[in-house]
Amino acid sequence: MIKFLYILLIGGLVHNSGAFAKSLEPADDLERELAYLAAERQVVVTASKMEEHVDKTIATTTIITQDDIAHIGARNLIDVLRLVPGIGITQTQIGVREIEVRGVKTMLSEKVQIMLNGHPLDHNLQNAGSTWVYDDLPVDTIKRVEVVRGPGSALYGANAFLAVINIITQNAKDLNGVQTSAGWGSFDTQQYRASWGKQFNNSAEAALHFNFTDTNGINSPIPADSLSAQGLNSNAPGRSQLTEGRYDLEWQLGYQDFKLDGRYINKKTGAFFGTATVLSDSRTQQDYNDYFLRLSRTWKLQDNFTVDTQLFHDFFSMDNIWQLAPTQFARFGLQDTRTGGEIQANYHLSDTQTVLSGFSYAKEQQGNLIDQAGPDPAHLMPMPFTTEEIMRSRWGVFIEDVWDPLKNLRMTLGARYDRYSDFGGTFNPRMGFNWEFIKNYSLKFSYGTAYRAPAFGELGAVNNPVLLGNPMLKPEEVKTFETGIIAHAVKGLTTQATYYHSAINQIISLVPGQATISQYDNRGSVVAEGVELETRYDFDGNLQGSYISANYVLQHSVQLGQQLADVPRHRTNLTALWAFDNTWSSFAHVLIKGSTLRNPGDTRNNVPGYALFDVGLLGKNMFGQKVDISFNIYNLFDRRYYDPAPASLNFVGDYQMAGRTFFGHVSLKF
Repeated sequence: MIKFLYILLIGGLVHNSGAFAKSLEPADDLERELAYLAAERQVVVTASKMEEHVDKTIATTTIITQDDIAHIGARNLIDVLRLVPGIGITQTQIGVREIEVRGVKTMLSEKVQIMLNGHPLDHNLQNAGSTWVYDDLPVDTIKRVEVVRGPGSALYGANAFLAVINIITQNAKDLNGVQTSAGWGSFDTQQYRASWGKQFNNSAEAALHFNFTDTNGINSPIPADSLSAQGLNSNAPGRSQLTEGRYDLEWQLGYQDFKLDGRYINKKTGAFFGTATVLSDSRTQQDYNDYFLRLSRTWKLQDNFTVDTQLFHDFFSMDNIWQLAPTQFARFGLQDTRTGGEIQANYHLSDTQTVLSGFSYAKEQQGNLIDQAGPDPAHLMPMPFTTEEIMRSRWGVFIEDVWDPLKNLRMTLGARYDRYSDFGGTFNPRMGFNWEFIKNYSLKFSYGTAYRAPAFGELGAVNNPVLLGNPMLKPEEVKTFETGIIAHAVKGLTTQATYYHSAINQIISLVPGQATISQYDNRGSVVAEGVELETRYDFDGNLQGSYISANYVLQHSVQLGQQLADVPRHRTNLTALWAFDNTWSSFAHVLIKGSTLRNPGDTRNNVPGYALFDVGLLGKNMFGQKVDISFNIYNLFDRRYYDPAPASLNFVGDYQMAGRTFFGHVSLKF
């Protein structure tokens, strides 16, 4: 440990924004930094596609700043999302994490739209979700994360169904030089990052980020009876193989009003546990490549009238080998592309009213399909039921009016229509108000609808004898209304209470047919409702920079009169930051999750709830404000806890998650 801390101190590498690396007197520096952080937490862009105060928007929004990310010791995007009210994270047997929102989750998280600097990342057209590549996105280059819960299709179209997560990364101004960072932790985890950014004569700018991550996963033990259930030797090494390695490059290049940005990711991973892996065999491997390239420009036609234009090209490919049995392997691969553009007009009618409207077009295509099987990876033969290519085009048009008829009242009204060449059109409105009925007390209400487009895999891009696509599928639909109160009863205290009700219809699911054949169809509905409570108190005076916060969720999601399985009724987050001085602070976090029910017909006991305790120590702006260091311990009391495994895999035990782990991080600004 001493050796590790020594490396931590002299290794020299970091992650915080260059906005804090100014030559100021200590007291002045702290005051300006706190003012900057307060401003960062108060402004949101994702909720209405325009900058507005978070207390004024009609949407339920959570903002996680770069400083928040540093204090909680987050290693990746999933660590950040765990603290957001209404969001839960669980593990799947294929290695991908599930993002549960307001009591609804699926294995592929396709009902959540993840964006990077406003660009949608659902490039996986086969399965629609973004978590295949972005669940473990490193956080060192993230400036802020905006999480908007509720329907977002009126602004963002497909898959902005339950929530929109917008990841905003550091630009040239934020960096203003070179920054590097490194982290090491349990399970041979290592992370490295190098960033460079510079502005040239106010007419050009450039920012580059490179990230590398490698880990042996959580290396969880697997019960012997679970191994026996798969026909494996119960004395074999009962450990998961969720090894993960990734590297990515992000770029932001600007000249005058033009901007060229994008990100490339290569990710290789094993499998956590399931029928798709034999635990003692390392030949199961998932290989993903993902990138997007976007050229954009803002045209200022008048002082109150601007037009944003963009052209983009998205790419996603996978090449996965799975071991299904000791002498049975399968290989599946494909390539997805999306090419299109968007134009958005922003008209400020007055200081109190803004109208936004836009049009988008995209062509989506899937090809280079690989579907093979055989006794080992060296002897695989093509399967006879592969469709070589599928393609569709889509366009959409939207309009939104954000109007303050009174100083204490904001009203928002908007709608979007999308048209697909394969399943037709869908219309999604959005409306609501935010009313400060008493000074520092605001009441808000909103109603909106959203859709989740059928994925190529569901429409029938790849058919096989037991799983059939359905070209007649319609999009999933959700109608949501929510109301809430935001209160600032005393200085430093923010409290919010939100009630939501969502009705989900035309759910795309597998329907059993003759013999062992199943086919996708629009079947079933879900009603999800709940209450989200959250509060935060920022201390003043000698304790300035310290805070305590809490959020609690009571959620009830019902299908066919029965509570949904694998999601808790209750979830609580408790956090506290204690600033010792201008440099050192400590952080503590408690996650309390309630027990979860099983699916109908599953006779196993419910998955028990648990409480996890994380602690961390952070030193900022050391050695001439150039060095930051942190050390975090997760699950401090080494609590044994589980994520649910489906009964269809013939498991007796669930997925045991990681015990006590640690992660240390150092960074340097040049």
